[in-house]
Amino acid sequence: MAALAYTLGKREINHYFSVRSAKALALGAVLLLAACHAAFRRYRGDDTCEYLLSSGRFLGEKVWQPHSCMMHKYKNSEAKNCLLDKHIAFIGDSRIRQLFYSFVKLINPQVKEEGNKHGNILFEDKSTSVKVDFLWYPEVNGSMKQRIKSWNEGSIAKPHVIVAGAATWSIKIHNGSNEALMQYKINITSIAPLLEKLAESSDVYWVLQDPVYEDMLSDSRKMITNEKIDAYNEAAISILNSNSRNSKAKVKVFSVSKLIAEETIMKSSDGLHLPESSREITKMLNREQTDEWKGWMQLVILIYHISGASTFLPVYMHVRVLVAAYLFQTGYGHFSYFWIKGDFGLYRVCQVLFRLNFLVVVLCIVMDRPYQFYYFVPLVTVWFMIIYATLAVWPQIVQKKANGNCFWHFGLLLKLISLLACIYFLANSQGVFEKIFSLWPLSTCFELNGNVYEWWFRWKLDRYVVFHGMMFAFIYLALQKRQVLLEGKGEPLFSNKISNVLLFISVVCFLTYSIWASSCKNKTECNELHPSVSVVQILAFILIRNIPGYARSVYSSFFAWFGRISLELFICQYHIWLAADTKGILVLIPGNPMLNIIVSTFIFVCVAHEISQITNDLARMVVPKDNATLLRRLLCIAGFFSGLLFLAAIQDQSRH
Repeated sequence: MAALAYTLGKREINHYFSVRSAKALALGAVLLLAACHAAFRRYRGDDTCEYLLSSGRFLGEKVWQPHSCMMHKYKNSEAKNCLLDKHIAFIGDSRIRQLFYSFVKLINPQVKEEGNKHGNILFEDKSTSVKVDFLWYPEVNGSMKQRIKSWNEGSIAKPHVIVAGAATWSIKIHNGSNEALMQYKINITSIAPLLEKLAESSDVYWVLQDPVYEDMLSDSRKMITNEKIDAYNEAAISILNSNSRNSKAKVKVFSVSKLIAEETIMKSSDGLHLPESSREITKMLNREQTDEWKGWMQLVILIYHISGASTFLPVYMHVRVLVAAYLFQTGYGHFSYFWIKGDFGLYRVCQVLFRLNFLVVVLCIVMDRPYQFYYFVPLVTVWFMIIYATLAVWPQIVQKKANGNCFWHFGLLLKLISLLACIYFLANSQGVFEKIFSLWPLSTCFELNGNVYEWWFRWKLDRYVVFHGMMFAFIYLALQKRQVLLEGKGEPLFSNKISNVLLFISVVCFLTYSIWASSCKNKTECNELHPSVSVVQILAFILIRNIPGYARSVYSSFFAWFGRISLELFICQYHIWLAADTKGILVLIPGNPMLNIIVSTFIFVCVAHEISQITNDLARMVVPKDNATLLRRLLCIAGFFSGLLFLAAIQDQSRH
């Protein structure tokens, strides 16, 4: 009976709805949508995509998709043709200046961001008679009103397109007071009719204020909060167009930038301005690229360890370069942070030390292993402290200070030369080095098998590469500040001629090092040369990876994922992947080596990823931003480890 009912029901459905009727329904939907779009376009006029200014979403990480149309990426020639004989004016603060430069680079990608930042900047492309002006008016006040009024009165040529916006300066100068907000409302009310009058003959856009990343703001900008920005935006939205009944005389509110910033502002360098990635700029050695670099290097090192390839000298020498490249990134990354941010606070130091050492300290206590057993962590920890001490010691020289006076660049170079001299002295004074690290309590951390020779050997093997990383960062950031480099998306790093020459030299250097490493006959002699020559292949790789614009603009998310957990992978391999203190392979499934490797690798990677997340979460909890609370916790931690060291010393004495 049930089967009969099912058959009848099936016949009823097929009778009323078939493939033919589905196609007819699809055709009807197409015709209906086409008619709606035609009517909508006729009603709206030329503005076929109002959502371009107001709403959308990210497709992936860097592709913005408006809700009702497609974004067109303009080529240089298309932008010029579109803007033929046009005059565009950007009026506002430093955020509007960012938009100005991004817009101008559509016309001429070679434009450099230079000149008086707190002044007017004029651009003209004579071949197409395109004029683009940036007018410095950081506050909505009488000065801005007078400029807009002069356009209306015809005393100054009226631009075809006007992009305006300001608020953060008002918040900053008046320390976020409610009186400043009230004055902002009064001022924007007075210029709103002028903007609406301009909108009758020109395209007028008011840019809403993007959110800020409050954690990254400098002390002088701490009063610029997202709560204040929302209040200023609400004021602008409620006042603009409130008296305009003519749809053609409306000021277009540009709110989509705010949505984009909500997704990208956390990558900002100062917490206020959009990151370069949002402006179609791909920096050399950007975060994604360095994560990718760490990822594939870590996978190679893991394969090297599990395959026992250290006995093959050419492979050993190339893996030594990979370890050196990690330390190069240590020098490059930490120097860049301190140089740009000027943040030498205790919070930053404790954050880095906790992330580097938390897992190793736990393993040392639980597994009863010496700290030096996990040699790479002590290495990067000591080098971080050396970088910090070099830059934090008086006089503290940072980019902001050096930009005001070139003399400070020489002061920094003097510091770096002094660091190099200390490294050279210690490298050639084994006795002094061993005496320093044989002192208690340093000896507890750096001794292995009763002496510090292993630590001396590890440190000496890559003694110059961190310095090389710091020097590279200094030179690169200096060139970037002077806008010598072309870092537009898809652009070569230098002019075509220089880029091709440098690429050729880099490839030759890269291959030359590989040929030398492959012809090595004696490990001791090769190790003696390694500290001085490893930087050759590292720099060659960096230039090959970054000079071509297309190579610099892409990265492997697969390798970058492993790069973000590279430290945990390196540490966990000692206990989860390998066995017998790295002398053997962990066996979970006896009798089936291939299946054993697959299963143990899967567990190993999952555990490393989970430990990475736990470490990051604990770092935020254990290391507070409040200095008083942080000092109390440091005293407790120091007391705990002092107790452990004291007990260890008593235990050693009892053994002897």
